[in-house]
Amino acid sequence: MRKTQFKKLPLKKVYYFVFAFFIVLPILIIFIAALNWLNWEFREQAIHNIEQAQETIRTELMADINAMSMKLSHLIYTNDNEVINYVSKMDTLDQVERYHYEQKLNQASSLALEPTKNIISLGFHMKNGKNIYVKNPIKRTDIELKETEWYKEALENPNTVHLGAYDTAYMNDLFTGGKKDLFILVYALSPNVVIDRSQKIEMITMYQSVSAGERIRQYNNQYLEGQNKLGVTLIRDQNGEIIFSTIEGDTYKEDQKNVLCITSPIFYNNTTWYIESYIQTSHLMGDYWEKAFIILGVAIIILALVGYCLSYFLKSIVRPIEEMSTALKTVEEGNLDIHILPSGQHELRTMIHSFNAMVRRLKALIDEYEDKIRNTEKTPQDYFELLLKEEISVAEAKSKCKELFSDRFIIIGLWLEGAHHQENESDSREKLICHFQKNPRFSSRCLVYAQTPSFFLVFYSVREEGDKGNIKQMLGELQHSSMKQFNIQITACVGALQAESTQFEEAVDVIKKQMCLRYLKGNQGIIDLEEDKEQLEEILELSKNYLQLANALYIADEKNMVEEREKLFEQFAKKDETHAINHVLAAVLAIGMQSSIHHFSFIDIFGQRYDYIEKLKRIEDIRQLKLWVTNYFEWIMDYSASKLNISETDIIIKAKRYMIDHFDDSELCLAKVAEYVGLNEKYFANRFSKEAGETFLTYLTGIRMQKSKEMLRTTQFKVYEIAEMVGYHNVEHFNRVFKKINDITPAQYRKTM
Repeated sequence: MRKTQFKKLPLKKVYYFVFAFFIVLPILIIFIAALNWLNWEFREQAIHNIEQAQETIRTELMADINAMSMKLSHLIYTNDNEVINYVSKMDTLDQVERYHYEQKLNQASSLALEPTKNIISLGFHMKNGKNIYVKNPIKRTDIELKETEWYKEALENPNTVHLGAYDTAYMNDLFTGGKKDLFILVYALSPNVVIDRSQKIEMITMYQSVSAGERIRQYNNQYLEGQNKLGVTLIRDQNGEIIFSTIEGDTYKEDQKNVLCITSPIFYNNTTWYIESYIQTSHLMGDYWEKAFIILGVAIIILALVGYCLSYFLKSIVRPIEEMSTALKTVEEGNLDIHILPSGQHELRTMIHSFNAMVRRLKALIDEYEDKIRNTEKTPQDYFELLLKEEISVAEAKSKCKELFSDRFIIIGLWLEGAHHQENESDSREKLICHFQKNPRFSSRCLVYAQTPSFFLVFYSVREEGDKGNIKQMLGELQHSSMKQFNIQITACVGALQAESTQFEEAVDVIKKQMCLRYLKGNQGIIDLEEDKEQLEEILELSKNYLQLANALYIADEKNMVEEREKLFEQFAKKDETHAINHVLAAVLAIGMQSSIHHFSFIDIFGQRYDYIEKLKRIEDIRQLKLWVTNYFEWIMDYSASKLNISETDIIIKAKRYMIDHFDDSELCLAKVAEYVGLNEKYFANRFSKEAGETFLTYLTGIRMQKSKEMLRTTQFKVYEIAEMVGYHNVEHFNRVFKKINDITPAQYRKTM
C-alpha cells in the first residue's frame, strides 16, 4: 500500500491494520514457526529413537553372525578337518564303528562349539541322502532344505558360509523343545575336496537361536501396549519376504498413507536383509500434539489478552478520536449543529469539551458575520450571477443595483476548448477569470459568469458609440493571451446591442441558442450576431432540416447519406448561389451539433477547425460547391466508418455497414445479415424496421439503386453489367425494380443524365 493511500485511511482501519500487521501476524508467524519446528524436532527425534533401536538389533545380529561363522569355520578346519573325517567315517554299515565315530564327533563338536547355549543343532547332510545331527535333529525334509535360497547359494559357492533364517510359527516347529517366535539363524557351508577328501558330505549346517528375535518381540509387545514409540519391527530378505516377525500378516506395508516405514540394511557376504519398523504417524507424533496443544493454549491466552487490550484501547482512545474526526469533517462542511458526548480517557474528554465549546463559539461568530453581510450591499457582479442562476428577477436586480443597467449592454458568449479541462474545474475557472481581469477594458466594462467549465457569459457595458470595434479588439486580445498562457482556444459570440433591462433574459437566451454557430468558425473565431443577423438566423433554421443527414454521416449510413445529400443538391437549383451556400452551412452546423452530442470534433476528423463561412465564399459556382460537399461528406463517412470498425456497439448500424459493404452479393438476404449480427431472423427484421424506419428489403434495394444510378451516370458499363455489379443476376428483374422506383428505365435514366 502506498504511503499516501495509507494516510487517507480512517483511523479505525489504520488501527486494525497496525494491530493485525504488527501484533497478530507476528504472533501467528511465531506460533506457526514454533509448531513447524516442534513438528520437525519431534519427528526427527522419534525416527532417531527407532533407528537407534534398529542399530541395537543389527549390532546384536551381526555379532552373532560373525561369531557363529567363525565357530563353523573353526569346527571344520580344526585339527586337520578332524570333525569332517569323523562324519565321513560314520558312513558305514558297521554299527560298532559308527557308534565309535559318533562319540568322537560329539566330543570334538562340543569342544569346538563352546559355549553351545544358543546353538540348536549342527547338521551334516550326506550326498547319499543321510543326515547326521549333533544336539537336536531339525524337523525339515531334505527336499524342504534343498529348496531354500541359502542352501542353493552355499552349493554354488563351496567353502563359503551362507546365511539363512527360520521364524518358528509354533512350539516344536523346527526342533523338539523349540518355542514359538524364535529367530533361528542357519549357517551353511558346502565343503569341497580340500575340506572333505572323502567327498561324502554335501552340506554342513549350524542352527542358532539369536537374542535379536527376543529383543524384536519385546519392542513389538511394548509398542502394542503403548509403552514405546518404536513401532512394529520385522526383518525382510532382499526379495521383500518376511523372515522374522512377531505380528500376524503384512498389513503395515499395505497402509502407506497412515504408516511410516524406517529401514536399516544388514549385509553378510551375498546376503542382504532389512530391519523394518512400521509406526502409525499418529503414534509417531503423539508427544508433538501434546506440546502443540499446550502452545496453542498459550497463544489463545496471549491473543485473548491482546484482544482485551485492543477493545479497551479502541473504546477509550480510537473511537473518541474517530468521533472527533467525523465531527471536524461535519464542521468543515458547514454544519455547526453538532455536539459530541465526552468519552474515553481524561485527556480526550477534556478535548471533546473544548471542541463543543469551540463549535458553539464559532456558530455565534458566523451568525454575527451573516447578520453583517445581510446588511451589506451586493456588487453588480453578484447581481449578474444571481440573475443567471435565476435566484433574482431583472426588476429586483435593477432596483437593488442601479449601476448594473445604467448603460446599454451587450451579452457575449465565450466557448473554451483546451487544457483547462485537465485541471480542477473550479481552480481553472478562477485562474482564467483572473487572467481576463488583467485586460483593462474587460476589468472596467465586463461582468463574467461561468455557466459551465466550457461556456462563459459576459455582460459588457456600452458607454460610447461604435464600441463594437473595441469589443472585437478586446476579444482578440483575450483569445491571444489565453492561448499563449493556458493553451485555451476561445470562440466568441457577440450579441446585439440592448438598451433596456427587460431585454436581458432574451439576449442571454439568444447567445445560448446561437453559440452553436461556433462550428462554422475557425480557431479563435468571433461571431457577430448583429452584423450577420439574417444569414445566421437562416442557417440556424435550415440546420433543423439536416439532422438526419448528420446522423447518417455519424453512423456511416451511406444509403441515407446519399438520399439526404440529394435533397441538399435539390436546393441548389431553387435560388441563387448564396442560398445554396447557406444550405451547405446549415448542413455543416447540423454535423457540428451532432459531433458535440457524440463527443468528437471537427479537429478529430480534419486535423484542424475551418472558418466555413469564409471558405464557402471562395467557391466560384454550384458545380464546385457540389464537388466540395461530396468530398466533405465522404471524408466524414470514412472517419465514421473507421470509428465504427473499431467499436460497433449498435446492432442496426453494424447491419447497415455490412449491407453497404456487401450490396453486390446476389445471395445477400435477411437471414445472412441476421446471422452476422447474431440475432434471430424474425426479431432482427422487426427491430430493423422499427429503428431504421424502413424494411430490410427496402433499405437494401435503395442502396443498390443508388449505386446503379451512380454507375449509369459516371461509367460506360452496359446495363446488364451494372445489374450484376449491384447484386442482380437477372437484368429484366433489375430493369423492373429500377423503373418501379425511378419511373424510368436504366437506359432512359442514362440518356437524361
